[in-house]
Amino acid sequence: MHTFKISARQAKKRLGQHFLRDHQTISRIIALAAPQSGESVLEIGPGEGVLTAALLETGARVLAVEADGDLWTPLAERFNHIPETDFCLQCGDFLKTDLEQTFADSRKFPTPVAVIANIPYQITTPILFRLIKYRHLFSRAILMMQEEVALRLLAEVGSRDYGRLTVNVGLYCDIDAGFKVSPAAFSPRPKVWSRVVRFEFLEQPRYPVGDADLFERLVHTIFSQRRKQIINPLKSLLPNLKREVLSKKLVAAGFSPSDRPATLSPAELVRLADCLAVWRKL
Repeated sequence: MHTFKISARQAKKRLGQHFLRDHQTISRIIALAAPQSGESVLEIGPGEGVLTAALLETGARVLAVEADGDLWTPLAERFNHIPETDFCLQCGDFLKTDLEQTFADSRKFPTPVAVIANIPYQITTPILFRLIKYRHLFSRAILMMQEEVALRLLAEVGSRDYGRLTVNVGLYCDIDAGFKVSPAAFSPRPKVWSRVVRFEFLEQPRYPVGDADLFERLVHTIFSQRRKQIINPLKSLLPNLKREVLSKKLVAAGFSPSDRPATLSPAELVRLADCLAVWRKL
């Protein structure tokens, strides 16, 4: 078992900080991620640098992006003995980071990059959508997140947890359920269980998407009204069509106007988006 030095700090509730302290959990993350010597790794929210230290021990080249200004100096001091070619601390908000520019110099951090992180739970969804948007830069992502969010990612069609996140992430990733993590692994202890999930980014979406923006708008709109029949949110996307006309087109395309969003598979949603692209021009 690895022995990683931990220097305790006070977590900030407003940033949703829960510092990972359990050595066994850290070792399991490394095993699931399997970073290779010399491989580029992006760590979002390194916190105290405990996982960072474990990543560096594997020989990986780590770019750590930290938003908390109070952690910048301790992190820089902790890893000041590491060559700049192997460790870089980027101070700022990952959601505002110019990822294309960050990885433009392939000599410093060659792509594709592995993302390995205990991410801030309160921005899990925005992080996932951003990684998907820039998936051409990444090979895989191994992320610690709230168990409730992980269940949504792994949900089956028709289940209570199946929704926008399931569809969008599943369209662009293969997902490995990884392992659960007890609240006892953190300080302070969160009130929820966590899970480390592994994502493999696909070069092409699982199903060919004709208009990615329209597909995202469709999924966002119908799942924001997930209890309603699909004809209701679809009418807002197709104001040019009368309800009875839209109903007939849905039936002709193999859909039922009374279907609920959660009953539609990702493949069916892609096909529905293609239909919308045609119907919008009528």
